[in-house]
Amino acid sequence: MDLALNDVTVLDLGQVIAMPFCTMLLADMGARVIKVESRERGRERVSLGIKRTRKGVEERVPAAQYRERNKLGITLELKTPEGIKLFKELVGHADVVTENFSVGTMDRLGLGYEDLRQVKPDIIYASITAFGQHGPYAPQRGYDMLAQAISGYMSITGFPEGPPTRSGQSISDYYAGMLCAFSIVSALHYRHRTGKGQRIDLALLDSLLIALDNLGERYTVGGEILTRAGNVSFGGSSSGIYPATDGHVAIAAGASDAVWRRFCELIGRSDLTRDPAFATAAARRDRRDQVAAIIQGWTGQRSRAEVVRVLSSAGVPAAPVNNVVEMVADPQVQAREMFVELDHPTYGPVKTTGTPLKLSETPGRVRWLAPMPGEHNEDVFVGLLGHSREDLVRWKASGVI
Repeated sequence: MDLALNDVTVLDLGQVIAMPFCTMLLADMGARVIKVESRERGRERVSLGIKRTRKGVEERVPAAQYRERNKLGITLELKTPEGIKLFKELVGHADVVTENFSVGTMDRLGLGYEDLRQVKPDIIYASITAFGQHGPYAPQRGYDMLAQAISGYMSITGFPEGPPTRSGQSISDYYAGMLCAFSIVSALHYRHRTGKGQRIDLALLDSLLIALDNLGERYTVGGEILTRAGNVSFGGSSSGIYPATDGHVAIAAGASDAVWRRFCELIGRSDLTRDPAFATAAARRDRRDQVAAIIQGWTGQRSRAEVVRVLSSAGVPAAPVNNVVEMVADPQVQAREMFVELDHPTYGPVKTTGTPLKLSETPGRVRWLAPMPGEHNEDVFVGLLGHSREDLVRWKASGVI
C-alpha cells in the first residue's frame, strides 16, 4: 500500500514516551523511521516489556513499547568517534532527525542542529524537552509530572476537598508527541515549497497549557481562578460522572439547554425546565450540588447499561465509565480497530494498541511490532549506507554498534 509518508526517512533518537510516540505516528503513516539507540539503552527498553507466563515460562514481551512499532531498530554508540561519523552519514540519507535529550546534550556530542545543517542543509530537526530550548527552566531535567504541576493541570484535577492530582497517564508526553508530529509534517510541507529545513522546539509544559480549555483566559480576562471540581464539569454540574448500581456513567446532560430539557423529560422532571433556578446553564452552574443530587438520584437506581441506553437513544450524551478490560471489549473500540493482533517471531500472537490515523486514501497501519535492539543493523548499515558485513562485525566488537 502507498502510505502518505513513504518517501520520508526519520532518524529517531527519542526515548521513553514523547518522541517515540511522535515518530510512531509518522511510522504508522509509512515513514521509514530508524530508531537509533545504544546497546545499553536497547537492553533497558526491552526489559520494560509486559511480564507474562506462556507455556509455563515467564517472559517479558516488548509489546509494552508499542510506541516503537513500525520502526527499524539499530544500535549505535554516539559516545564514540566512529558512532558520530556513522550517524552523520545516516543524516545524509534522512529528512528528519528527532531527539528528546536534555537541552545541550546533542550540541555537546557535535550533533546539534547547526552541526547537522552542515551535513544536510535542509534537514528538519525536532526536539521535545520538558520546558523547551530557552527560558529559565530550560536547563533543568523534567518529566510529565513537573509539566502537570507547573501548568496548573494538577490544580484543576481531583476533588475539592482533596490534594492536586496528576493525570493517570503521562498526558503531556502524548500531547507534545502529537504536536511534534504535526510540526514535522508542516515543516516537510514548507520544505517542499521552499527547499528550507528548520528547527522544531516542543515542550511538555507548552503542550499542556494549550489543553486547559479556557482556564488561563478565565483568569487573564475575568480574574476567575478555577480549582478542583471532582467529577463535575466546570461548566455546571449537569455534566459529569455519576454513580449507577454497577459502577459509574458519564453524562453530559447540560451540553445545551435543549439537551437539559430532553434529560429532564426522560427522568420525569419536566418541572425543572420551567424553574428559573434550573432552566438555564448559568442558573445550573450556580446550583452545582443541587443539580448533581437530582441526576444522581436517577442514575443511582439504575444499571449503567440502562442509563446509557435510555439517555443516548434520546439524544442525551452518555457512556459507561469503563475499566481497561471493558474498554478493550467495547464494541466501538473494536469497530475502530484500536487493538490489533500481530505475530511476533519470538513471542507469537501479541495484541497491541492500533492506530488512530484513519484517512480514506492513506490510513495509518500497524505493520510490525517494536524491533529488538539492533534488529535492523544490517538492513541500515549495509543496505542503506553500503558498508560491508565485515564492518558490522568490527563495529560490534569495538562497541560502536
